[in-house]
Amino acid sequence: MKILVISDIHGNLAALDAVTERADMVFCLGDMVNYGPYPKLCMERIRGLANTVVVRGNHDNAIGRNMDCRCSAKYQELSDAGKAFTTVVLNAEEKDYLGNLPVVAVVEREGKKFLLSHGSPGGDLYKYLRPDVTDEQWESELKDVSADFVFLGHTHFPMVRMVRGVTVVNPGSVGQPRDGIPTASYAIWEDGRIEIKRVHYDIEATIKGLRGTNIPSHLISNLAKILREGGM
Repeated sequence: MKILVISDIHGNLAALDAVTERADMVFCLGDMVNYGPYPKLCMERIRGLANTVVVRGNHDNAIGRNMDCRCSAKYQELSDAGKAFTTVVLNAEEKDYLGNLPVVAVVEREGKKFLLSHGSPGGDLYKYLRPDVTDEQWESELKDVSADFVFLGHTHFPMVRMVRGVTVVNPGSVGQPRDGIPTASYAIWEDGRIEIKRVHYDIEATIKGLRGTNIPSHLISNLAKILREGGM
């Protein structure tokens, strides 16, 4: 069995379309929208896939429930501008869909239990569990978790880590990587093995799309820099 694991698409259609690997199931760990120019089309792509499990990210929550994304300070202005654009583009049904996605999902396949969440195993949408988190912190996060694999997004940093028999995986970000590598990042689970993969996409097409939004030009310049450089 093969599972495609994606996260943090952020309205970047060119990046999402570049992830062409076929799989038996798809796990989407949230944040389909915001920052990017094509939130509606990205949502349509994900919702159109068969055998897909989707959980809610903090940006999905912000759009779907008209709440703050609680981003880090350097991304807050970008997020607010993206939210203003995305809120106009999406219709009421789409926003309702985003706001009512589960914050945690548990899936069992082939004798393995998978836990899916955006920020933390317990369903905290806003917690950043980056690669530098200590083993002690991970043990605290996982103490009430009964799963073989835990899939998380939110940080935009890919990671695979084993903690007391639990494999913790962050596939990185499809649409806005922040690890200094400006390529779409995703993960493949296949028969118990995990692989982080990267694929090039047409960054300039996404930047061109941003110029067609109502996001202020100076913020588009910042977003373009993030896309071209893999972070800021």
